[in-house]
Amino acid sequence: MSTIDYSLAMDRNQNHTDQIDILVVDDTSANLSVLTQLLSKEGYKVRVARNGEFALRSALSSPPSLILLDIMMPEMNGYQVCEYLKSNPKTQDIPIIFLSASDEILDKVTAFGVGGVDYITKPFEGIEVLARIENQLRLRSLQLQLQTQNQHLYAEIEKRKSIEASLAQSRSLLSGILNSSLDGIAALESIRDHQEKIIDFRCLLLNPMAYQLLGQSQLSSKSLLQALPGLKLDGLFNEFISVVETSHAIQKELYYAHDDIECWFEILLVKLGDGLTVTFRDITKRKQIELALEKANLELTNQANLDGLTQIANRRYFDQYLAEQWQQLKLEQRPLALILADVDYFKLYNDNYGHQGGDRCLIKVAQTLSHHLPTAESLAARYGGEEFGIILPQTSLEQAAQVGEILRQAIHTLRLDHAHSQVCSWVTLSLGVSAVVPGDIQSPELLIAQADRALYQAKQKGRNRLECA
Repeated sequence: MSTIDYSLAMDRNQNHTDQIDILVVDDTSANLSVLTQLLSKEGYKVRVARNGEFALRSALSSPPSLILLDIMMPEMNGYQVCEYLKSNPKTQDIPIIFLSASDEILDKVTAFGVGGVDYITKPFEGIEVLARIENQLRLRSLQLQLQTQNQHLYAEIEKRKSIEASLAQSRSLLSGILNSSLDGIAALESIRDHQEKIIDFRCLLLNPMAYQLLGQSQLSSKSLLQALPGLKLDGLFNEFISVVETSHAIQKELYYAHDDIECWFEILLVKLGDGLTVTFRDITKRKQIELALEKANLELTNQANLDGLTQIANRRYFDQYLAEQWQQLKLEQRPLALILADVDYFKLYNDNYGHQGGDRCLIKVAQTLSHHLPTAESLAARYGGEEFGIILPQTSLEQAAQVGEILRQAIHTLRLDHAHSQVCSWVTLSLGVSAVVPGDIQSPELLIAQADRALYQAKQKGRNRLECA
């Protein structure tokens, strides 16, 4: 196909999204329904697959333009599906956007490592899904266009008589693309030293949007590092070199804050001769929204793990953290200790000072316990009512007893009036301590049961004391 024919084909594709075939892979019917309705409404042709096997069959029989791929699926997960598709020449260039409920960095790194081009966290927003799909389709179109143009130019070298006309035609097409593109586009040529090592790049061509985004009116007359020294500080300069030397394209998001430029860029680097093309766009507004959503999600997660009254960890997070530490210390074969603490005669305290007074008492006790934890890995939680649990990773029984005594003394030192206590005129604690090196035939419930028995003994022996299991 000639350069002009290819451009016309690209225009037709862009004006008729029903020509774009998207394969949606998810084992959840609700997700398939939502995505099918969303994409069909935008005019895309949509196919669905409920598992990895059907997804592979569908993609191999008729390769789609793009794949939305769920990660967590039975029998064959999304990572395996992606690896298989990337290993097959027929499907290796299909852009794959992963869908996952996980927001863990490791999951995202794995997704990009097996060949994914983007990662969308569930629950997703329709406008974000559409924007990311449109972006990947646009990037894929640009890659195909550059590949076709390169092949065309190499072929025309053999036809010396028509080279001038071909080059003129290419320049005209490229000029039209560059001048009308909403993305910044720059063509860079390598500058090498006497050992053929790349030491800088020369700007051969920039489109109007590139000048606008970079705020550089004379960039084409300067070396790259002279114009934008911040590229070396951010490591992007080394990635430019990598693209030229390995021919592997790089796509990434970059926060750039140098030389009066402060924004987020989405960047695509593609080798071109002894240099490369850089396609970039300002995604600052989108990133601000994403970062705000991440912060809001983090705050919601934190709130879900806190006790509403005392603002220390709640019972739900106590159970989760205890289970996590149990598994970790079982691998390391190191001790895990637990303290269960109970406010002595708290019912009498409530009866005398009222429930609001009781709430204030619990808040002070909780904050004091949290403040006196020995390490950052220690956790104080409201275990239930007036009872608190303190998890002490990598702590022996003797060390835990010392911590427990410090906590008991700290509460006593508060001197919170408790006129109806039968052991002291101040608020006091009874504590039960246990510790164990986790093993295969044990469970966290063993640690809790031992601490509970020790707490019972402390109460039986007169309260305001500590007992060890």
